[in-house]
Amino acid sequence: MKFHQVKTLFWKKHFLSQFFRHAHKEHYIDKPVLYPLTSRKLINVKGNDASIYLQGLITNDMRHFEEGAKSVYAMFLNNKGRVLYDTLIHKWKDNDSFLIECDSSTISAMQKLLKMYKLKRQLEIKDVNEEIKLWVLISSTVPNMKEKNVHIYKDPRLVELGYRIISPLSLNESQLVDIFGSDLSISNSEDGYKYLRYKLGVGEGADDLPPATSFPLEANCDYLHGVSFHKGCYIGQELTARVHHTGVVRKRIMPLKFTKEIKDSIEKDTVVNSSENPKLNLGKLKGIVHNYGLGLMRIKEALDAKMLKVGDYEAEVLKPSWWPIEAPREINVKKEQN
Repeated sequence: MKFHQVKTLFWKKHFLSQFFRHAHKEHYIDKPVLYPLTSRKLINVKGNDASIYLQGLITNDMRHFEEGAKSVYAMFLNNKGRVLYDTLIHKWKDNDSFLIECDSSTISAMQKLLKMYKLKRQLEIKDVNEEIKLWVLISSTVPNMKEKNVHIYKDPRLVELGYRIISPLSLNESQLVDIFGSDLSISNSEDGYKYLRYKLGVGEGADDLPPATSFPLEANCDYLHGVSFHKGCYIGQELTARVHHTGVVRKRIMPLKFTKEIKDSIEKDTVVNSSENPKLNLGKLKGIVHNYGLGLMRIKEALDAKMLKVGDYEAEVLKPSWWPIEAPREINVKKEQN
């Protein structure tokens, strides 16, 4: 292949990747909205050994902070390689201080886990939720603010997920409007943020990712920049690396779009079937918000099905536009076998 052909192929691939990854206009809004993240809590881990300590516990690489990162997405796994907790880790005020974000229902279990592996390390592990509050800001523009007591972190997973905001607990809504501008809308709940996540196909927290039930690659941890395959050992690393390098990821969290808004409750983990073949099990439902849901789906089979059946409702599975353009490895393997 000639040089100009290689160059054309490279830039075409690069352009398409950037286009499909960042041109999701339907997820942006003109007016910034601030959602209170009551479903998430914060734990402060600080001390001289904080970075090395967390390096051995999470799927991502803490050295990203040395390269200038302010936040990283990661997961805590058990020794069998299954997801215990998903997290965003934020660089805090001091050099050796980090905020660990976790589901509010698992904060006690998370603290217990962190303290169990602390041993004799020089660390302080503290619940800081009586001092600071967590928000998510969805905005199509980068916030311009100068308030020192309010910290802003770009979500490291997807640009569509906006920014994490950490403010003093004492800060009221009118003060937040003064900081972010008069066009800011402050929501009373995080339902709008959850709806956005479900449209994008991003699982978060114990409801979407129940502890010890799924593997990190099934939860799209690799696609969301949450796992490093170049760092050293961490708990659950062996199976994760083996699946990535030699295995096949047949199931992943994917968005489901229902033909109408769901007003009745559908039991979690309801089996998702093919409308054409009701006996064909394509996955399990993990949650619903309005007309969108999340499911842990068999990728190829679900995408091949024209319509899905979830209880008494019909839906279609969507391949997220932020997934890599390259065909999933599991599809390539099947083609090679045929």
